[in-house]
Amino acid sequence: MAVTHSTAAQNAATDAVTALIGASGNLVFRLSGTIGAPGTAVATLPLSATAFGAASSGVATANAITSDTNATGNASAVANASLQTSGATLVIHVAVAASASDINMTNGLTVAAGDTVSCSSLTYQALSA
Repeated sequence: MAVTHSTAAQNAATDAVTALIGASGNLVFRLSGTIGAPGTAVATLPLSATAFGAASSGVATANAITSDTNATGNASAVANASLQTSGATLVIHVAVAASASDINMTNGLTVAAGDTVSCSSLTYQALSA
């Protein structure tokens, strides 16, 4: 039998994880890495003071995300991204690709120094139904 969760459990789990980001967290695009060894950052996008709204049907939607208008950049392709606290503690680490990934980058995976990197929307779901 597959594990299932009530909507209330999905909302509680999602809200608990997004609350760990706290005030003034960041979405950081990285070359590679894991949550334990996150890799080189190429762009850092500040999250709103309240990073995510309350979960609905198990999904939380990020509030406004500020663009990084002067990215550090690198010649290698972005492979991961992390959501982290203002003190750089990683909370969520995800894959990045051109399509069919946790985060999809639409203008190529390479970020050059000085580029502007933006995120038009972001959602998070801790548990499946």
